[in-house]
Amino acid sequence: MIYFILLFINFALSKPCIGYIKSEIDTVDSAFECIESIETTEEENEDIINGLKYYLEAYVFKDILKNPPQPSFSNNYYEKKHCALKCPHAQFTEARSAISIGSLNATPLSKEYLNTPITITWENEESVTVNYKIYRKSLVDGQMNELVYKKDHANGTKVSFTQEEINPGKEIVNTMKILEQYVSDDRGVRCVLTDSEINTLIVLSFQPDKKLRKSYEDTISKCIDLFDSNDYPIQVIFAKNGGGDAKYSQWIEKILAPRDDVNYIFSARESECSETLIRIKIGANLFNPETCRRRRSLVKTAISIFDIIPFEFPLGKWYTKPNIIKYGDVEHKITQPSINKWSPKKLMKNPRKPTDIVVYTDSFCYSACSEVTKGLKEWGGAILVGYDGDPYGEDDEFEVGQSPSSNIPNITELEPQNPFTQYGYKFGLTVLESYRFNYEYDESIPREFLTDMIDERVNIYSYPDRIDIFEEETKKIIEKYQTKCNPNNKRLVKRDEKCDKEINIEHGHGGYECGDNGEWSTKCVLSYCDPGYKFDYINNKCIEGVCSKGVSINIIKVVMIIGIITLIL
Repeated sequence: MIYFILLFINFALSKPCIGYIKSEIDTVDSAFECIESIETTEEENEDIINGLKYYLEAYVFKDILKNPPQPSFSNNYYEKKHCALKCPHAQFTEARSAISIGSLNATPLSKEYLNTPITITWENEESVTVNYKIYRKSLVDGQMNELVYKKDHANGTKVSFTQEEINPGKEIVNTMKILEQYVSDDRGVRCVLTDSEINTLIVLSFQPDKKLRKSYEDTISKCIDLFDSNDYPIQVIFAKNGGGDAKYSQWIEKILAPRDDVNYIFSARESECSETLIRIKIGANLFNPETCRRRRSLVKTAISIFDIIPFEFPLGKWYTKPNIIKYGDVEHKITQPSINKWSPKKLMKNPRKPTDIVVYTDSFCYSACSEVTKGLKEWGGAILVGYDGDPYGEDDEFEVGQSPSSNIPNITELEPQNPFTQYGYKFGLTVLESYRFNYEYDESIPREFLTDMIDERVNIYSYPDRIDIFEEETKKIIEKYQTKCNPNNKRLVKRDEKCDKEINIEHGHGGYECGDNGEWSTKCVLSYCDPGYKFDYINNKCIEGVCSKGVSINIIKVVMIIGIITLIL
């Protein structure tokens, strides 16, 4: 049997090639006739290079990559170059999925490479030789355009497709009795309850299309009601999740662990480009961690966007008096830390204890997805379990997620007159680096360069069509964690009200710490705090959450002012 391995083309340039009227499978040589026919002028090249020089000054990892800090187990884990997937298990997950179907937009392989035949040897020692084929994606192929755009937009660099996405009619669950199930219109989020008495939440993306956001949010709400209707454990599956909107990642983490702090701590690299981006967009989404006030008011942001007055309001000391971090002899000048405040949404009335929640990650879990997994690991909100990845790789190098940073997928959304759009290019970059929840706000290494490893590993090496494989493993893990635990993860605590009195910390609640022997000890430790308070695990106390006090901001007045500005223009 001949297996054709397809690659989807999604041109960076919006210049069509002759013959690309309909979508069809093509040879590598024929497809590259179109690719190689695209030419650029000296003026265009100069504009693009100058544009890159300007915008890359805002690339927040420009400095640290010159001398990246390394984890204790390696001297070269973080290389001195940009690499979206730093963990070898995440790299393996992506590489394996891209063998059968991938995108030249994400993996720009050469014509010579794609023309090299591949010999596959099966377990029965029979072999077959196949060649790459190119799927020429027509610009009028709406269904495939939407599929490619969704995967492309999720993280800007990585595109892959599950068999289920290519055949959307195929059910995930096909061998068990489904008691209840909800699926969003974009299939980005779904939940299932079967006769196995395990609640399942599957999140493929945090980036629903604008037209499908209501369905996405309604589905999450129905999942909350489903989980509240019983006391069964919850398993969460992140399958090749490319990230998306932080408000959804914050929501999912809060549903699973309502006492987690999800007000991410961010900083931006100081530059002329960063200043512009802060004025027109970013600043309005950042808040002062000490006062919970916006770094950039909505009114000032609107004035900067519409350019209706001949001067700019100053950004303030948080920007003009930056923090300076040194990585060896490399100086990193960044804004004072800010937080991305969560807007409260519907949560569970019957939340589970961390030891009753199992979260599966393939390590690919990217951007907003990793904010969830790294947050759950930092707060001890769930048992983190690795699946997929390199079957021969080390378990203690299996990270829960990749790139917990904030990026701009397409600079055109903020600055329409940029040099890339006029030539048909799309350009995005990472502008905010996140830090661990140190309430002294003096962390020096961003979470992008800090490893967070899984608690357990299971032998599941793909996203299966049946969730019963995960359910079987979840039951084993839940049972194991009744008495045993991960001695390398002291943040995960077996919560017990009996410890509340013993720890005797105001507004604090406790549980039993994991012993060095891999079993729950009798030592009571602080685990979480009352609503309105934050768990300062560095100083082992509960502190009042500034944003929980409420901030006196007249939203109606702000909206009215922006409306008046719009009418004037």
